[in-house]
Amino acid sequence: MGRLVIPAVLAVVAACTSGGEPDIGEEDDHSLVVEADLDPANVLRAELAMTSEDGGDLIIEVLDPEGVGFRLIPPAAGAGATTVPLLGLEADTTYAVAVTVGGSAGSTTFTTGSLPDDMPPISTESTPGDMHPGVTLFNAIPFGGSADRSGPSEDGYLVAVDETGDIVWYYRQTHSIQDVRQTADGDLLFIHHETGVRSLDVIDGSLLEWSGTTGLDDAPSDDHGRAYAGPGSIRVETDQMHHEVVELADGNLMTLSREVREIDGWPDPLCDEAEDFTGTYEVVTDTVVVFEPESGEVVFEWSLFDFTDPLDTFEVIKPAEFCSQYLADVYPDHEPRDWTHANAVVLDEERNALLVSVRHLDQVFAIRYQDDDTGRAGDLLWRLGEGGDFTLAEGEWFLHPHAPQVLEDGSIMIYDNGNERPGTSLDDPDDLPYSRAVQYEIDEENWTATQVWEHRADTPGEAVYAPFVGDADFLGRTVLITHGGLLDPPAHSPQVEGVLPWARIIEVDYETGNLVFDLSIKDSEGESGWIVYRAERIGTIYPPEYVVESIDG
Repeated sequence: MGRLVIPAVLAVVAACTSGGEPDIGEEDDHSLVVEADLDPANVLRAELAMTSEDGGDLIIEVLDPEGVGFRLIPPAAGAGATTVPLLGLEADTTYAVAVTVGGSAGSTTFTTGSLPDDMPPISTESTPGDMHPGVTLFNAIPFGGSADRSGPSEDGYLVAVDETGDIVWYYRQTHSIQDVRQTADGDLLFIHHETGVRSLDVIDGSLLEWSGTTGLDDAPSDDHGRAYAGPGSIRVETDQMHHEVVELADGNLMTLSREVREIDGWPDPLCDEAEDFTGTYEVVTDTVVVFEPESGEVVFEWSLFDFTDPLDTFEVIKPAEFCSQYLADVYPDHEPRDWTHANAVVLDEERNALLVSVRHLDQVFAIRYQDDDTGRAGDLLWRLGEGGDFTLAEGEWFLHPHAPQVLEDGSIMIYDNGNERPGTSLDDPDDLPYSRAVQYEIDEENWTATQVWEHRADTPGEAVYAPFVGDADFLGRTVLITHGGLLDPPAHSPQVEGVLPWARIIEVDYETGNLVFDLSIKDSEGESGWIVYRAERIGTIYPPEYVVESIDG
């Protein structure tokens, strides 16, 4: 299966010099020629080109003027020309590079450029020694504000920052990006505009792409005529791909899609139909899809329509969400009602279950993943949350959840947005709404759930409340929490006039709750808003066949 070369949006091309003589490594050897040039599409990526007579083991040291940088050990170089990308660089920095290939040595220098002006605005406080090691990778979505986005804009950002919050890698594309994760072979797998999935090879910049039928047939381009699916995209016979994509152990990919059904028998209008209400809505629910990446063939697809009846949930439906225009652009020929709004699906191997976060119903569904002694794949096992199958023994339930994570002991970490939490109000400074990371122990024999841990980043008189998006990842000693949909001033929706979204990514000590990392993506001038769907801590932006060792000077 070939890769598509779909270039990112070009950034500023920075000046680059080569042929310097840094005071590191061995003396230059005439049998090894080394040059470095910046990638014209990314001012934080350099291409290191080497020509060696003999080839051999390759070691590269990259140091800034303070002697801080990294040692890179790529796969061995053959005789002749070899190119290695230099990643994990900071902006506006001159780097000295020392290279050895077998018994030959060479060196060069280059200077990175300035970050593009419209990159996400980041500020950070951190305690690096207490953090889980690695870089923090996240998406960023520009949203609202006075910045002119009336014409075509580039809305897809992936950003990686180091322990101090400095941007050390980025990628840009035309359309927005949601969930992103690093695959077993080091590629970056991400959701592309809720219609498809892309996989980025960070070494050569090529892409694989899979698209649902919405991106190819039903709504193939945006209002500016820009196609959602790239040329050569692999077709998957499902409506869409949204919110989350997971690489399974067998190599197949799992994501969420959607299905529309006409549901009759609604007792009362929910969407201001007044006198002409017919009792019928075009209802959208979510499906879990697994497909084979080489061909795009669907292995299975299970619909939430098969697990619960929309009419049975009438009392818990929130009209503002059900009747919103969130899905209008991906269903232009329908009047879709956003019933379940699932936002995550994860495999719980120990329970043989897929856990689906169903935001609008305030629950997590567990679906049997494979046939076993107790039943067939695709059966609904249980529902966790208010009105579900478990009694809450201690704590409080989550509301409008995101991103469940199954821990080694079987407990579940989840991001609790806290929408319409009882007893809270934006008008009451003593009982403000709040979002949190929360952990539950699940007892499937006694059908109880117990809250065993939570983290709230509130300060007196100021609650941290993100009514949409978010993430919580247990890292062992710490927890990485993404408050991705904060609003300034606080509100229940980003659609409120005068409100700008912003995001805050924090890392907290699991035992003490103390913050060790605190990063904000917020425009201090108030001109543009930013949303972060999720954040991940990865060891390095390089794939596993590259050994990366830090040099701290």
